[in-house]
Amino acid sequence: MAGADATIVVIIERTKQRLKEAGAVTVASAKTPSDLGLNERWLKASAGAGVIATNDGKYYLRTK
Repeated sequence: MAGADATIVVIIERTKQRLKEAGAVTVASAKTPSDLGLNERWLKASAGAGVIATNDGKYYLRTK
């Protein structure tokens, strides 16, 4: 089970990095999963790590 936990941590960190690289760091700059080239399930799984979903299906990384 520890291996699965480590994999999830890596995926969350990569998801956060992708958001940062895309400039998706505010509601106004939020991106769709398609824009980011990410599976929406990983964006949803990253919610507790500062990834925020907007009402219109976009995501951004809370940096503050």
